Amino acid sequence: MDGGGGHRNPAAAQPTKREKAKVQKNPHQQAEEKPMDVAVAICVIVVSAIVVIAAFILLGAVMVSLAIVTIVVVCVVAAAQQYLEQANKNKASRSSGRNKFIVFKPSEIDAAVSKRAKWLRGTATYNVYWSDFDGMDIATTVPKGTLPSMQEFNRAIEILRNMSHPNLIPFLGACIDKRAIVYRFGENGTLESHLTAKGKKYLTWEIRVKSAASICSGLMFLHSRKPKPIIHGDLKPSNIIFRPGNACMLGDFGMCYLYSKEFGRLISDPCKIQLDLSALGIVLLQLVTGNLDANGLRERVHYHLGDAKEFYKKPPLKKREVIRKIVDPELKTYKSEDVARMLFLGLRCSDPISKNHPSLATEVLPQIESMKK
Repeated sequence: MDGGGGHRNPAAAQPTKREKAKVQKNPHQQAEEKPMDVAVAICVIVVSAIVVIAAFILLGAVMVSLAIVTIVVVCVVAAAQQYLEQANKNKASRSSGRNKFIVFKPSEIDAAVSKRAKWLRGTATYNVYWSDFDGMDIATTVPKGTLPSMQEFNRAIEILRNMSHPNLIPFLGACIDKRAIVYRFGENGTLESHLTAKGKKYLTWEIRVKSAASICSGLMFLHSRKPKPIIHGDLKPSNIIFRPGNACMLGDFGMCYLYSKEFGRLISDPCKIQLDLSALGIVLLQLVTGNLDANGLRERVHYHLGDAKEFYKKPPLKKREVIRKIVDPELKTYKSEDVARMLFLGLRCSDPISKNHPSLATEVLPQIESMKK
């Protein structure tokens, strides 16, 4: 085991404005029901007055007192029951994972994408821009070409509003006219920015393992969605965002399908889960090697590492020599055994033959979690 240390080195292009986000009222959120509305209260008062007067005339003072007590008790019990029912509804709503939703104006989206300097990343079908909205750093995803249909876009919005996971970028809202999706922007940079930063000592082996586990956890959540899984479709270091605590969040999930002419939908064929696993394998290799060039990366690692059975037959010194040829030069402290396990997981996940891919839930994530110990 080698020794070393380091310090945090965020991306130079990272926006610096970090103001406390203001709470936006959800324009689509209905006002909560009051425990007892005005009409019910008036009816209770009128009925109570009638009963009191009648009882006073017919029954006398003692019976009136008993009647008043009974009425008060009944009203209190009814109000308490209605209050508890509403509290349970609110609790169920909070636990459902449904996100608050902000309707963005077309002018706000235009302002977000007007400056080239705010461009973050893009694909053949969409671009992502950073901007400030009411003190919040946001990432706005806009289509490049043909807009999705209103039906597909509304469907995607409904899916996104019902998703909440610590390893997914928080969804904020959308602009229907522009077919734009808006997320909170990660404040601690992307995996790409950290791997390309000079020094890279901030990415210790412990942080890389934690990042890998976070990525797997986010993918598992997407793939387990019912009735159909959500396929990320574009998993790469620029879409993996660091959050406080050095865990990672996945961004842009499903966007390549929402904005694609061929698929035109956020949820896709479950068989395409294998595409995410292949992309995950490359990301695992990039975490170990520090190499962002995905082209030929698998072949280069396999060339040095060789077959797993043959590798583990080698003496410890020889295995460490092989690992040193592959591992990121900036990574000074690590366990050779864990590095080898991560590399072989990356090779298996990125295998061109999908039937050779390991299970994310039963193999990949458990092995990565064991590296934290």
